[in-house]
Amino acid sequence: WLIIYDNGLCVIMAGDGLWRSSQHCPPLPLSLAFPSLCQVLHSIDHPPHSSAANLPGGWKVLRIETPVVGSGPKLSFVLDWLEAQKGVRPRTFFATRDAARLIAGVGAAHLYRDDNHGNQDFRDEAEGVPLMPDIGSHTHDRIRYIGGVRFDVSDPLASDVGVEWEQFGRCCWVLPCVELSVGDVNGSACRWIGGAGHAHEGSDNASSCPSTASVANRDADLSQLVHGILSVQIRWLATDSDAWAVERRRALDTLEQIAFAGDASPYLGVLARRSENPSQDLFEAKVREALRAFEDGDLQKVVLARRVLLQLTHSIDAVTLLKHIIGTTPKRHYLFLLEPAHGSAFVSLTPERLCRVHDADIWTEAVAGTWPRTEFEEIGEAALLASSEKHSSEHQLVVDYILDLLGNVSKHIKVCDTHILKLKHLVHIKQSYHAIAKTTASATTTNSTTTLKEDFGHPQQTMQGLEPAGLSEFFCKRMSPTPAVCGLPLATARQFLHQAECFDRGLYAAPCGVITARGSEIIVALRSCLARNGSDLYVYAGAGIVPGSNPSEEFAEISLKMRQFTEAFPEISKGSASAQGIDSLAALPNINSLWASLIVEECVRSGTSNFVICAGSRSTPLVVAVARHPHTQVVVNHDERGAAFYALGWAKATGKPVGIIVTSGTAVANLLPGVVEASQSYVPMLLLTADRPPDLRDTGANQTITQPGIFGANVRWAKDMPCPCAEYPAHALLSDIDLALAYANGLLSEHPGPVHLNLCFRENLAPDGGPVRGSPERTSEWSRHYVDTPQMHHWVATTAPQSRYLQTPRSCPDPRLVRELVSLASERKGRIILLVGSLRSAEEAMMVEDLAQRLGAAVFADITSGLRQRPGVVHYADQMLHSRFLAAELLRVDVLLHVGGPLCSARLNSFAKASRPRMHIRLAPAPVRLDHDHSVTHHMPCSLRALTEALIKKGLQPCAGPPLFWKRLSEATGDILDTLLAPSETFSEPFVAHAVSRLIRAGGHLQISSSMPIRDLDFFARPRVEATFVPNPPMANRGAAGIDGVISTAVGFCRGVGAPATLVIGDVATLHDINALQQLAGSDAPPLTVVIVNNSGGGIFNFLPIARHTDVISEFFNEPHSIDFAAACQAFGVAYSRCESAQEFEAAYGCSQASRTDGARVIEARVTPSHSE
Repeated sequence: WLIIYDNGLCVIMAGDGLWRSSQHCPPLPLSLAFPSLCQVLHSIDHPPHSSAANLPGGWKVLRIETPVVGSGPKLSFVLDWLEAQKGVRPRTFFATRDAARLIAGVGAAHLYRDDNHGNQDFRDEAEGVPLMPDIGSHTHDRIRYIGGVRFDVSDPLASDVGVEWEQFGRCCWVLPCVELSVGDVNGSACRWIGGAGHAHEGSDNASSCPSTASVANRDADLSQLVHGILSVQIRWLATDSDAWAVERRRALDTLEQIAFAGDASPYLGVLARRSENPSQDLFEAKVREALRAFEDGDLQKVVLARRVLLQLTHSIDAVTLLKHIIGTTPKRHYLFLLEPAHGSAFVSLTPERLCRVHDADIWTEAVAGTWPRTEFEEIGEAALLASSEKHSSEHQLVVDYILDLLGNVSKHIKVCDTHILKLKHLVHIKQSYHAIAKTTASATTTNSTTTLKEDFGHPQQTMQGLEPAGLSEFFCKRMSPTPAVCGLPLATARQFLHQAECFDRGLYAAPCGVITARGSEIIVALRSCLARNGSDLYVYAGAGIVPGSNPSEEFAEISLKMRQFTEAFPEISKGSASAQGIDSLAALPNINSLWASLIVEECVRSGTSNFVICAGSRSTPLVVAVARHPHTQVVVNHDERGAAFYALGWAKATGKPVGIIVTSGTAVANLLPGVVEASQSYVPMLLLTADRPPDLRDTGANQTITQPGIFGANVRWAKDMPCPCAEYPAHALLSDIDLALAYANGLLSEHPGPVHLNLCFRENLAPDGGPVRGSPERTSEWSRHYVDTPQMHHWVATTAPQSRYLQTPRSCPDPRLVRELVSLASERKGRIILLVGSLRSAEEAMMVEDLAQRLGAAVFADITSGLRQRPGVVHYADQMLHSRFLAAELLRVDVLLHVGGPLCSARLNSFAKASRPRMHIRLAPAPVRLDHDHSVTHHMPCSLRALTEALIKKGLQPCAGPPLFWKRLSEATGDILDTLLAPSETFSEPFVAHAVSRLIRAGGHLQISSSMPIRDLDFFARPRVEATFVPNPPMANRGAAGIDGVISTAVGFCRGVGAPATLVIGDVATLHDINALQQLAGSDAPPLTVVIVNNSGGGIFNFLPIARHTDVISEFFNEPHSIDFAAACQAFGVAYSRCESAQEFEAAYGCSQASRTDGARVIEARVTPSHSE
């Protein structure tokens, strides 16, 4: 081992090709890990021969890695990153069946492919071309290739590679240039292929397929931080003096292309055409032909496949396709993606492993026999197995074959239990095997050796003990294809398939997976799809044909296996803007329908696919267009005021604009409170308000008000649109939508927020042609020439919006200020305090943690930062600053750095003003003044990431936590509060806040109402000792800090995050938005727990000077009431419980957090209306 220090970064090297950060270095947020890797790579001027691994042929390989951290779920964490890398090829992905271990790669340090054109990596041997790259025997396990070999690679009668499979060759393996993996932390990659994580996989009482993730595990995945490894890999020829420099430059170029976020909402397209190969009649004829071959004794089994071509209206990215197919809860599937070049990608969701090899350990399995899952659930496992001789005999054929062949390379074969493997739509019979490979003694000639001679065409040979690489190749070349995917006898089954299947299987049912120096994990790539040019999807699946098979049932079985692909895309709708071609637009019945369809389609293309609809006649064209679009998500709300707040919460959760559609008149005016809050808190929102024609304004016409300009300065941009007409070009309408969304997303003003399009419509409002309603002498017909223009032809041919507004880089921090910060922090002499206001995401919170560690700063965090309960924070700064011994004028502060939004605590704000630091820096994402006390000395308009990257480039390394002084004071304060707020006879508002902070799920989502709830949680929230949960920032409407629309905001937020959430709200705020309880009723209600802290009125006024005026405080400020919240919940059909003691509340709220059932509930806490306790 060699330990060196490079620009302050501690790295550990060994001669196995791995260069990694010290285990003591904290993991970096993913976006910060890239500059760290680039820094190390730039510093390696000369070839690092001593640390690189030696490969055959004089090649060297080096892997440089750093630990990273992100928010869950882990599958989304990895796939979202891979999806963003649309400009880099190759791309690869592999996931185990339980998604515990994931590898995603982009670029290629080495692409090993037999393209039948004399690739230099291949050599002629008696055994033919090697199917796998030689990784050497001492290379680290985390240096691995992802790829596969063709189904017919060992078939002497195999035909040429089909044109659709040309990019994959006979075999294709990729050593990624940049790799993101999860599951390698705290252990080597051998755990992928037989380490402790699978110690019981071969046991008699355990399945080799992990059980389906429970709801509890799903929730844990959402709440836990994801720890992974980001790496860059370089392979070069040691004998070439220039090779290292060339390959290092290529790796740096790849790193520079890495994106941190993909499209806001990838466009999926719709199904235009579907074609079968073979047709059902022809397939059933082939099945009958196989049945005759069984009767003649020529065949025992054959697996016939079908290929279905799905042609989409528009291209879809390969990773987007994989994410769309697996959905949110993948079950018991390996996931595999191989995309060697643009326009060719292979995707597989398979339940079956071919082998897992680790040193001398071998795991394999037999999967055969298929039933619909509904049939299994009706009659049970035992009855199902006994009911079908066909399926049982099919399984036994596979078992006998595998055991016979496995005996050639292994000893001590252990046969595990036979059980039912349950998938989403199907179940199979499965049996697992664990064997120890032969290491020295050669195998004697057996019947299985004869089988090798007959079926593979090789001379009879003695199988010597094999190294892991040899075992992996044995499974790919000799064990594959198994009878489960081909048939028996193997040679005869192959001949039958040659004449029965008129398409190239390629990688379908072929060996694909991961290989390392110590072994492999290889799958059988069933349930797969070849994506060509993004819009042509070739879907493959097959069925085992044995004596007794029913032709129509076999066809139906394959259809069921293909279902995840074939039912993933809605069919094209005539007269829809999402369809392909001008003809589809021309089929729309009137120009209102056309304009509305264009507006909605352009929104979806630009990443705005979420809409809140408030029913009304004038908005009919927009409502119909949203309802009929295949890729919109829609919520219907009866109250426009609540709808605006619902959209606010939804947009906060997703970071994307949400469209609101309302009719004309006061419906528009009711949006104003939510629009004000969105404007003040920089939340994107698209207001689509329907209006009557302009000529009806100021005429006394019904339901007609002056809607243009109604939101004033609270929108970033607004436009009053004319009634749909041929004089206003269609492409100009699309351009208006693009401009509006650019302003909403902050691409032009740098301040995201609401935008307003006022859309006037004449009749016909419904999607009807013919005479105009109310004016039968007029017609609603319009000319096709309106859309038959070059601009519109170009638009319908793509999935891109008419125009894009590109994100400009945020300002870089001032170099002089960065140098001064580095100087103070590196000496650890400066007293730096980091004030953290509201943050937008867990990623921002993790960036702030990294920033604080680099600066060695004490962190005073607001409850809405997500850091208030995290380790490493001064948890009770507000209480401690109340002490006269910690007065701001007595503390010497060198730097006060404020990041995020405003602070809730008045005391912290006062401290910031009175401390008079040498530098009071206000970090803001845009050039804006955020300084209500006029105390900031340095305004720094740049992002958190830009500042932290600047510190990384200066070599500033993290240190251990806040100063001990603050830590000990905070712990002492916490002990006192824990004693004061322990469950007792007193049931108070502080107790509720303290209890919620203790009992909420780790990493759970929290929405807090203004007034007393946010102050109580900010003051009394208890720190959590665990550091593994996601620091999801609690959400609060602190832009205008009103108490209206809070429940609606929380419901929208809960829908957006797609996970359980808690709302803490006061009784008066509940009354403001009580009709929002309607959104919590029904089976599809979001999993929101509403905690109503009922102190019988406006308790916050008791803390204000007006409280001394007893003649007015009670009646006019406290607003006492006697509302029965139980009756309100009953009226709306919402689950309700009432708590009148601390013990009752702990039980009720604790139960809500432990419960894994979906749905909403209300918990009313009848507290003592005082904080004096």
